[in-house]
Amino acid sequence: MHAATALPTRPMRTRCASRAARGFTLVEMMTVVSILAVMLGILAPSFSGFLASQQAKSLTYDLTGDLMLARNEALKRNVTVSISRSGSGWEQGWTVATVATAEQLSRRNAVAQAVSVTGAPASIRFDPNGRVSSPLGTVRITVGGGSNYRCVELDPSGRVRPLAGACT
Repeated sequence: MHAATALPTRPMRTRCASRAARGFTLVEMMTVVSILAVMLGILAPSFSGFLASQQAKSLTYDLTGDLMLARNEALKRNVTVSISRSGSGWEQGWTVATVATAEQLSRRNAVAQAVSVTGAPASIRFDPNGRVSSPLGTVRITVGGGSNYRCVELDPSGRVRPLAGACT
């Protein structure tokens, strides 16, 4: 007969030892949490500036879109269309409507954050030819959020352009 060879045996793991290998210690978890808190404290101020900048950009494109809508509707319907601020400023929102029938074509609600709008008249009217009938001349509206400024320029022919930087 063959002699039985002894195989090397591994030490048996106990239940407690296997649990300890799977988790984190309280010290490790507190270290990670404190590192994340420090990083969040450093990044939060710059993120609020970024957020204000993006909201200014978004408001600029919304205003540009609604100015184009007002002009296109004036041409399409052969009527005078106006875009008017809601409340005391353009930050409170605005409404696009026909002048004769007061049919509301579009409405923008108030801005959530502190975004400023300067240089804008109380309302802008487009005649049936798509030209700006009121106010006369080129309209330049500055939208600011944080340290970022955008300009919406509307010429007398009704062409609207969003531009980077404050209006001059």
